[in-house]
Amino acid sequence: MTRAIAPILVVEDDAATRSLLCEMLVVLGYRTASAGSAEEAIELIDNGGGTYSVLLADIALPGMSGITLAEIAIQKIPGLQVIFASGNGFLVADKTDFEFRLLPKPYDLNQLQMVLADVTVFATDTE
Repeated sequence: MTRAIAPILVVEDDAATRSLLCEMLVVLGYRTASAGSAEEAIELIDNGGGTYSVLLADIALPGMSGITLAEIAIQKIPGLQVIFASGNGFLVADKTDFEFRLLPKPYDLNQLQMVLADVTVFATDTE
């Protein structure tokens, strides 16, 4: 089974989508933390929420965008991997100074698993 070294921070403003995504990640064997906004995610990072292995964020968040959130989070957590879940991710590929993976919306469990397998911060556990 593949497991994240640290929890995946899910940032999605739609509560139902956020809940479903966290459930999907748990089914795949990952630990999660979640936030409904970029500002809430930064509070989790700053206030002892721990280190996260992956930021999985929507690009189009109200207030601060997922891109700005990722820029801030990468500064606070060196080595953080970023996955954007968006229908418009291809539009930002040339607007970032960091690597990211894109999970095009809508997606299913298999697509989620495939994008996570592409992230290099996971350890394999044969339990």
